[in-house]
Amino acid sequence: MRFDQVTVPLVPRTTSNCIDLAVCFLREHLGPISRLWATVALPACVLVYVLVDRFECRLPTALLVLFFATSPLGVLLMTGAAPCAFGEPFTWRRTWAHLGWRGAAALGWGLILRCLVALGLVLFIFPGCLLAVRTGFFVEQAALSKLARHLHDRRTDELLKGELGDLFVRAAGIGMFCTLLWFVLLLTMDFVSSNLLGLPILLGRMKLDIAYVSDFGDFLDYLFRFLWRDPIVVTSAIAVALLVYPLGRLAWFFCYLDVRVRRDCWDMELQILQEAERLGTAG
Repeated sequence: MRFDQVTVPLVPRTTSNCIDLAVCFLREHLGPISRLWATVALPACVLVYVLVDRFECRLPTALLVLFFATSPLGVLLMTGAAPCAFGEPFTWRRTWAHLGWRGAAALGWGLILRCLVALGLVLFIFPGCLLAVRTGFFVEQAALSKLARHLHDRRTDELLKGELGDLFVRAAGIGMFCTLLWFVLLLTMDFVSSNLLGLPILLGRMKLDIAYVSDFGDFLDYLFRFLWRDPIVVTSAIAVALLVYPLGRLAWFFCYLDVRVRRDCWDMELQILQEAERLGTAG
């Protein structure tokens, strides 16, 4: 992994630019990302279904599983995607090889941070959001630590100084985009499953059951129970959320690169390295 072999243009980017780049990156490396996704998402979805169907858990429990499952998924994605942005191939095997003891520590630290963020969200909401933003780049920094000999590397506190407001806005924008995409994909999945496979998972199943509802109050009660504790509905919603997550996580990674370009002048350092290499070759 070398800084002068960067495959992602180091230029300032808006949030929409980061999302666009995440879509392109996801399309380019769909194979390994899909395998990493399946490593975490399939066990998480099975766990959600069992908890809701067998143990009568509700949607909040499923959301808790989603909240903690995205931590190892994010670590795996960044362990593969961050070096890939600087010249290394992105493969499923190489990602696990990169993980090592440092990656295992990142997995543990990520789960601890999720617990702290969850506590902050439960108490006052804002402390949890603040902690999530301030610690949102710890995987990127760990994955790119081998570049330290090529770069002027800042500590996290210094790097994020003066950027928290902008990062809050970026996180909100990425979150809104992913939420909208989640809703569209969930309805699309329901439409395809209902019309092609004959296995409705959302609206189609409501139409089958709604004939037994007598009045509006019963309908609201039925709708609440349907969305709150139906195992197929809850599991489908969590599966789609996990499907959308890699896109949002990659967009957040490209926000990190944008911060490093604007605050640490990575683009200028790349040009200096390239010019020095050119002069050395010419000499």
